[in-house]
Amino acid sequence: MRDHQEEWLELCRQASVEQDRERLFQLVRRINDLLDAKEKRLQESTPVPASRNNRVFQIAYDEALLIARAELLKERGYEVSSVLGNEEAQRVLDHHQSFRLFIVGHAAPRKAREEMLRWLRTTFPYTRILALNPPQQPNLGEADYNVVLNGPEGWLSIVAKLPG
Repeated sequence: MRDHQEEWLELCRQASVEQDRERLFQLVRRINDLLDAKEKRLQESTPVPASRNNRVFQIAYDEALLIARAELLKERGYEVSSVLGNEEAQRVLDHHQSFRLFIVGHAAPRKAREEMLRWLRTTFPYTRILALNPPQQPNLGEADYNVVLNGPEGWLSIVAKLPG
């Protein structure tokens, strides 16, 4: 969201600490508007992958983000499985399953995210991992790809460019 990067970062910063429900709703609505505009631009420029293995598994730590990311991926032709949190991921995933990519969300403490990355790397050593990171946290070393989350453009382009 280069055209709105500063606004996006400021809105996310404000929403993360906002206590007033009405003000939080206004912030989330503006963030959603920016996402909708970006999604429209991305749909016009991102081709549907031609690969047979379009299975993506995301571990999210916020339900709204889980839904939003899953919808963006589905609209681009990916088969998406999503869970909320590490425990659910470990419960659901079977080492016999095959995925194009694992996406680890940004909305959990660094330690929890690092634990998930280590578990994924051990259980699925040949599957790529994309870590979505908040602006104030450095990259996670176990991930194949790290993206500072300031909109979907960066991480969606990585998903699209991965060989299937």
